[in-house]
Amino acid sequence: MSLKKVFCGALAATMIFSASVFAAPEDSANAKLAKIEIDTYGTEQSGAILDRISRLEKSYSGQNMAGNMNARIDAIYNVLYENETNPSILAKINALEWNIDHEVQKGGIDKRLEALENKILGKMSDGTFNDRIRALAKASYGEEILPITLTPIPANTLIKVATTIPVGSKTLQEGDIIPIEVVEDVFVDGTLVFARGLPGEGVVVNVHRAKNIFSNGKIETDFNALKAIDGQDVNTYAGVESIDAMTAESMARGLSLLGQTFSGKNKGISEVLVRGKNIDLPTGVELYVQIKTPINVYGVNTNNTARPAQVVTPAPTIEQPTEQPTEQPTQGLSDDEMNAKPPTDKSEIVQVDPEPPAPAQEPRHEEGKTLDGKDGEIVEIFDEE
Repeated sequence: MSLKKVFCGALAATMIFSASVFAAPEDSANAKLAKIEIDTYGTEQSGAILDRISRLEKSYSGQNMAGNMNARIDAIYNVLYENETNPSILAKINALEWNIDHEVQKGGIDKRLEALENKILGKMSDGTFNDRIRALAKASYGEEILPITLTPIPANTLIKVATTIPVGSKTLQEGDIIPIEVVEDVFVDGTLVFARGLPGEGVVVNVHRAKNIFSNGKIETDFNALKAIDGQDVNTYAGVESIDAMTAESMARGLSLLGQTFSGKNKGISEVLVRGKNIDLPTGVELYVQIKTPINVYGVNTNNTARPAQVVTPAPTIEQPTEQPTEQPTQGLSDDEMNAKPPTDKSEIVQVDPEPPAPAQEPRHEEGKTLDGKDGEIVEIFDEE
């Protein structure tokens, strides 16, 4: 099996709810229907096409739509993905998930809705996807209409991402896909436009394998696609701003995915850099990408977001009975007995010494090792096999 197939399989497994969204819409009705089913149910469904369309229509609108087969598929496609006039279903679910966990989840629409309902409402709900989303919005945000607004994202906006599979120059080939995901939220004027967990991908454009001590492994990747919070594709790349940000944060591994060398203080580099070896990077290598051209997305207005109200039952108040003075009978007592003073009860006062202060503990020295390096050193990224 080729490495390209392995990478594509990993991408489908780790980001199944959006694995097919980066590509342009397929022309055939069956291909477009399969894409909708993967993002709705997690996998492509079997059976007659009209039966599969009918099932989707009941989930999205509650009834069968008018028109021919292609028109009915297009109608579902627009509701799920398009953000032309209103936020899509994907945009709404992403907004709900972020408000609860500050992270967008993976999987089909039906499973993601079930997870939200169990977490927020404590049970699953009936109705169409939009009906269930409105109920969740009411419980999560306080209103049935989600605070989603059209927001312009400027060009060169930086997004921090990380790889989701291991990457190595020994077996990598040009054209292979490297899946990534957003690892830090991105806001524009208080509006969330990229959320942690959203997927993206890079395409390997050049690979150089190490051959001898003077020939070093090298990878060049174009990280050109990323999902915004509303589910639409955004064109990205690693430009000057991205490389400057990675250099400032000593992100040597991220730079190595772009075929760049790391220049500056080598603080924070933990890998062994050996000349003449292939690059072998684990999952989770962080790097920066930036927006290629300005784009408008439906973002989440975080100024009005609120988590579901937690009902706290106060502990019952126990009323203490009020002691009533007991009247002593006076009948049959003489004047001297009635005017007599009660004896004084002299209780012994015991002084308790306060507890001695706890002895001060000696400061503990942190254990660990630091990496020493020379300022201004230029280090090329070559990991051991």
